[in-house]
Amino acid sequence: MRAPFRVALFGLGNVGGALARRLVEDADRITMAAGRPIALEGIAVAHPEGRRAPAPILPAAQLLAQPQFDAIVEVMGGLEPASTYIRSALQAGRQVITANKQLVAAQGPRLACLGPLRFEASVASAIPIVETLADTLSADRIGSITGILNGTTNSILAAMGDGASYADALADAQRRGLAEADPSADVDAHDPAAKLAILVMLAFRRRIDPSQIERVGIRDVGPEQIENGRQRGFVIKLIAAATTHDDTRIQADVRPRLVPIDAPMARVDGAMNAIAVDAEYAGSLIFEGPGAGPDAAASAVLADLIRAAKDAPASAGSLLATLADASPATVVPLAATIPYPAAS
Repeated sequence: MRAPFRVALFGLGNVGGALARRLVEDADRITMAAGRPIALEGIAVAHPEGRRAPAPILPAAQLLAQPQFDAIVEVMGGLEPASTYIRSALQAGRQVITANKQLVAAQGPRLACLGPLRFEASVASAIPIVETLADTLSADRIGSITGILNGTTNSILAAMGDGASYADALADAQRRGLAEADPSADVDAHDPAAKLAILVMLAFRRRIDPSQIERVGIRDVGPEQIENGRQRGFVIKLIAAATTHDDTRIQADVRPRLVPIDAPMARVDGAMNAIAVDAEYAGSLIFEGPGAGPDAAASAVLADLIRAAKDAPASAGSLLATLADASPATVVPLAATIPYPAAS
């Protein structure tokens, strides 16, 4: 058997903790899948005092300086210091696996030029969409992507559909750990916009500035809108969608839309995510699965780790690297009725 694939983990929150447990408890199964052991040999956390961990907790700079690691796994979130750590690791010749959607959306093409960058967990957690777009569908022509990319807002809207107020639905999501104390990234649609930016770059092979994606959140969705939609045969969902018809511009936005109750997207419940891809040759494809939760995200991170240990190409990272020097495409909002009528 090949030598162990040695890993340093940056971040031991919910996702990092779930990944660390998998690496320890499922070590035999992971070894079989990867063809070699994957050894967690160091962990960096922001506040190490009193923390217990399945590997030594060391300062991030010390881990980055050690030459024995094959890969760095970043699940800290945020742009900094994550960007600095990832850049340093790639420049040192290590592979990097990250779940950091904001960072990949904003800096992915430049970072991917530095070395193998893998980011399956950055979009829709356990749904295997990132490498599917970059590899499986790489020779196809994709015309549009439509998705529910935020489990928090999907859960809130579902609760409101059952009669809860926005405030009560949000408070319940926070109690269940689906929403942060500051929920603005979710409810104001910044989180799904970053995910949509990644999908757009992979699907359309065009670099975009994620800040150019128009976003309308769910704060202003009220019970009257929900009930009015129900009476007309619709449910309200926060829809992230993009399409392109030429090489000059991309139409993309995130906003609440009225989805017909018999449409597949209408049946995506709770914290689930779904992504519909319209490809010229493969046809219409729908991917659905858990879009939130530590175990789901850790599953996607582990999939990237296994690919790295097997020396499989980092297809999505390689694709983003080809876009680094391209001018950003012009991004304009979708029409009010496409892919579904806007809810407001």
